[in-house]
Amino acid sequence: MSHLQNRESDGVEVFRSPLLEALPFIRHGFSTRRGGVSEGPYHSLNLGQAAGEEPDRVRENRRRFFEAVGMAPARLAEVHQVHGAGVVAADDVPEGERVSADAVVTVEPGVVVAVQTADCLPVLIADGKRRAVAAVHAGRKGIAAGVLAAAVRQMGERFGSRPGDLFAGLGPAISGLCYEVGEECLPPFRMRYRDWRDFTVPLGRGKWLLDLPEASRRQLAAAGVPAGQIGLPGPCTFSESARFFSYRRDGAPTGRLWAVIGMF
Repeated sequence: MSHLQNRESDGVEVFRSPLLEALPFIRHGFSTRRGGVSEGPYHSLNLGQAAGEEPDRVRENRRRFFEAVGMAPARLAEVHQVHGAGVVAADDVPEGERVSADAVVTVEPGVVVAVQTADCLPVLIADGKRRAVAAVHAGRKGIAAGVLAAAVRQMGERFGSRPGDLFAGLGPAISGLCYEVGEECLPPFRMRYRDWRDFTVPLGRGKWLLDLPEASRRQLAAAGVPAGQIGLPGPCTFSESARFFSYRRDGAPTGRLWAVIGMF
């Protein structure tokens, strides 16, 4: 089974991938907006440090989320997400700082890697043999630039990971039925994917529906990850306002979801 499964702990709802759950040394989770202390547009489990949000509330929300996923990280490695295809290792991210990239990888036990989203697709990847993990922020521009292929490649170059040993869980994101884009957004996908029409739908007047989760699954498969080791798309962030933050639906300011993974 590759559908996400949700559980609740003390009011904090967490989605997990059965593919990653099957690896006994891995702990991971995809957040929702339920179970936190934030208020207003950040209500309630905002895990991002946005302007206008109270830092103490974010710290409490993160504490609650880590408790819900059963993590006590020795260190947290996040990146300053720039909607590109850059990949960095956790040991290249100074303590308490963030470097510009859209994926972070590690082989260090106790180190948690994380990405933030509010419609973009979070992808968590684990090597079942070499004990390596990655957290990837896969937005439209990043997917078009090949961020997932880059993460798979970097895991191989840095840690010796083979694509056939990787498992990928896809988190909540805006669905292909809700993500409308202009014609100008399609050329990078046409260049990267021969089958780009399989995850796009023309609406007329220069508008298209673009299925980012399906494009991501195809990119991972093209990079060598077996189809049976790639999770199915998670819930739609745009459609479920009570459960997820959505930048496209709500605009700014709004909260951020988290996707985290580590080895313990």
